[in-house]
Amino acid sequence: MMLFRCTRRSGFTLIELMVVIAIISILASFSVPSFERHIAKANLVDIQLYSNTLTNAIDEYILTHSEFPDSTTFASFKPDHSEIDMIKLVSLTKVDELQGTISISFNSDIGVSEDQYIRFARANTGQWSCYSSLDSHLLPEHCSAASQQP
Repeated sequence: MMLFRCTRRSGFTLIELMVVIAIISILASFSVPSFERHIAKANLVDIQLYSNTLTNAIDEYILTHSEFPDSTTFASFKPDHSEIDMIKLVSLTKVDELQGTISISFNSDIGVSEDQYIRFARANTGQWSCYSSLDSHLLPEHCSAASQQP
């Protein structure tokens, strides 16, 4: 007498695997923009720290010399930014004896377009204000959109 054994295959069918891959792809497509925004914000932290260093250096210069530096003088004491890849250019504009602006323009990076900028303006009172062309979801808390600049 011969016995037949029923063997059962285990595993996933091709259709089941394709459905799982499709679901994972859909979920990933929703998370990519959020992921890019978080990467851009993380990259901008270095720029915010660098800008704080710049404003502090200018405030110190003003305390020592009683005037806002011109661009040539600024270049002599400006902290180095070569390790921050996103920074394309740092420029200074003197308005009068105690006022001026610092502009930091960016290279293209994740979430940031080339030539977008962040600008700090110093008033006679010593207060710094911040304006930027960055998208509203990337603006630092203390910054306003450039369209709101007075």
